[in-house]
Amino acid sequence: MIFFKKYNFTNLLVYLYLAIFIYLFCYTFYRAEFVYDGNQFSYYYKYYLIFIFGICFWILVLFVKKKLQIVITATIFLFLLYFYEILSFFAPSILKLEIMKFINKDALLVSKLEVRSKYDVIQDLMEKKNIEVVPSIFPKTLINNDENILPLGGISNTTTVFCKEGDKFSIYESDRYGFNNPDHQWDNEKIIWFLIGDSFAQGSCVQPGDDFASRIRFLTKQSAISLGMSGNGPLIELASLKEYTLKKKPKIVLWFYFERNDLEDLKEEKSNSILMKYLNDDFTQDLDSKQLEIDKKLKKYIKLAESEYKKKTHKIDKNVEKFLSFKKIIRLQILRDKTALDRGLNFGIDPLFEKILVKSRNLVNSWGGKLYFVYLTDKERYSSHRVKDKNYLKKSEIIELINNLDIPLIDIHEEFFIKQADPLKFFAERIYGHYSPDGYNEISKIILKNINMLD
Repeated sequence: MIFFKKYNFTNLLVYLYLAIFIYLFCYTFYRAEFVYDGNQFSYYYKYYLIFIFGICFWILVLFVKKKLQIVITATIFLFLLYFYEILSFFAPSILKLEIMKFINKDALLVSKLEVRSKYDVIQDLMEKKNIEVVPSIFPKTLINNDENILPLGGISNTTTVFCKEGDKFSIYESDRYGFNNPDHQWDNEKIIWFLIGDSFAQGSCVQPGDDFASRIRFLTKQSAISLGMSGNGPLIELASLKEYTLKKKPKIVLWFYFERNDLEDLKEEKSNSILMKYLNDDFTQDLDSKQLEIDKKLKKYIKLAESEYKKKTHKIDKNVEKFLSFKKIIRLQILRDKTALDRGLNFGIDPLFEKILVKSRNLVNSWGGKLYFVYLTDKERYSSHRVKDKNYLKKSEIIELINNLDIPLIDIHEEFFIKQADPLKFFAERIYGHYSPDGYNEISKIILKNINMLD
């Protein structure tokens, strides 16, 4: 009691809030002026305004008589923010609880989705069908391996378990180079279509026949090959183009660009010496003649990964995982993302991206083909009220660059999504980042119409 008489507890809380805002302002200043050398004011000004307002507000509260009501209101507001953050963070786990099945239809839908892991599915298929089954392996996972060869496809002619964004896993038979295509497509003397890109070009996470290449084959009755692999960025895509199209010289090459992460992927790809060599006009790894070596390398990688999985060594990282989860919650990461506060860092477009596109365009032009740039938008554009934001994820800058390079552009946002009353219905289960079968089908039609290949 003596303590509370000597020190006003309400004043202590006011000073605590004031100290927090001063700390956050100083931390923002450090990040903005020292880490980023003052070059990211367009991102940090939002935080400057919030924390300066907070500092001024709590200084004024010190001179207000009815401090207690203000402190209580602020504390309740803070509690609600973190309650929302925690609820959002643990939503996937909460939705799996039995009781949630009786609360709403969305929870019931999620609870019905297959809960088996990819490893379980692979083991089950091998046991029941007595065949070789492998998980999909992406070039990105091997970028940091110090090897003399960098595979750009998967294991050839094998049942491949890909991914799941619905009620079951996407499973396909890989072609002779480990891509998601019927192998006989490579037997065509002339292949009209080649698709370059990441998981969207690979067909995440739909069944065989629903991916872009399959829809194009169905709608045009022409040969089409996808070289897409999840996680691919511009440099891997250039590499894939050089490795697998030179002998076929396709009439049309579709370059699928995903606005959310393609530029980020390039940052990591630049660290790989083999990938950087693809900027030299005469460099290739001759991967089409090394598939046996590639298969052997990838199978060895799978065995090591499987061994680690069986040992459950990932449990060692649980404390780190808990710390990272706690850190995300404390930083209100989900709330900041939802309100777009945590977006806006602008490092510009790496000049290497333009160089890659120029080399790709010139390569395709050299055999009389044509390169088309297909701009794919992020799902968050339609769930966070950024439908008309041309600066979101550097869209306007990318579009300007493509136009300046005289590369034909197919903007899926302008040509398709912006015209839809309910864009989210074309995304898997309305909750995942990739397209539903209807999404892949409708976007394929848009692409073909833009190239005058469909009435």
